Amino acid sequence: MNRIIALDIAKAICIILVVMGHYVPDNSPAWYVLVHDVIYTFHMPLFMFVSGYVYIATKKRSTYGDFLLKKVRRLMVPYLTTSVMVIVIKLLTQGSMSVDNPVTIFSFVEMFYMPVAGYFLWFIWALWWMFVLVPLFRGKQKHVELFVLGIVLHFIPFGLPRVFCLEQFSGMLMYFMFGVFVFENDSLHRFLKEFSWIKVACAVAVFILGEFLYFTNGVGTGGMFLLNAMLPFIGIWFVMEVAKLVCNDWTDVHERHLLMWIAQSSYIIYLFHTTFEGLVKAVLRKLLIDSNVWYVFIPSAILVIFSGVIIPMLLLSVCFEKTPDYKTFIWIVAFINNNLVAFINNNLKF
Repeated sequence: MNRIIALDIAKAICIILVVMGHYVPDNSPAWYVLVHDVIYTFHMPLFMFVSGYVYIATKKRSTYGDFLLKKVRRLMVPYLTTSVMVIVIKLLTQGSMSVDNPVTIFSFVEMFYMPVAGYFLWFIWALWWMFVLVPLFRGKQKHVELFVLGIVLHFIPFGLPRVFCLEQFSGMLMYFMFGVFVFENDSLHRFLKEFSWIKVACAVAVFILGEFLYFTNGVGTGGMFLLNAMLPFIGIWFVMEVAKLVCNDWTDVHERHLLMWIAQSSYIIYLFHTTFEGLVKAVLRKLLIDSNVWYVFIPSAILVIFSGVIIPMLLLSVCFEKTPDYKTFIWIVAFINNNLVAFINNNLKF
């Protein structure tokens, strides 16, 4: 089997880090802000790396049109329905409670070329452009050339427009193609797949040293540029070694493992985690549970992050038996739109 199970575990770890990264209350203690900043040095490159690897590892023969149609159903239909839901919720609630990035009626038009419902949705646009571009380059040599192009676009600003998230796409192409490159390179693929305690120890040590130097400005200007460029790759290596450690030599993780369930639900978690995080934050604020004292902040943070991960998974689990793939998202949007908005309006006004 060409696909590495640890990549699914890495995806699960990554989506948990994404949910953590999107919870930064104003009263966050300094140690939590540091954890947040560390996460942001590598978590989205990791997501792109895993996406690129899985793309090439699971690629099937199909026409370019059929492939794009599947990605429209998989990516853009959920993106649009989620955008509509979030915009509606914000329009109904932003007059009575604080919301991030307020919207207007015109946002229903803007969502077709910008992630106005929530900036975190840029990732879906960037991933969409990966799937538009990469299939046009066939063969290992062309993939290497596209990887090199990704490096150039990442480090040399060409002033690409922010509409359709082309700017973010150009910055992330390198990491997506790195995943493709690793799969197609026998030595790197073997290095990624094989587990050893020495590699785990080295990855942990390099990761800690790299983050320490980065946040303490422990290297010179040239060194900082190099370190800044290397940190995402170090983070990818670190998480992959941790994922292999969790896998216990690749064989003991099964489909019902919690992390596998999280990995399989990663897309719906990504789409809806901020909605449920916001709901739980509003409830905690209503209950006056809002302090940076560790014995208050830590349980609150765990509850918010847990809600952002688990509630979307439960919704998907409940309705998946009833509806096929992309229709599931529409069903969930309708459910949330009918119930969550009513709950917020009736119970969380200040």
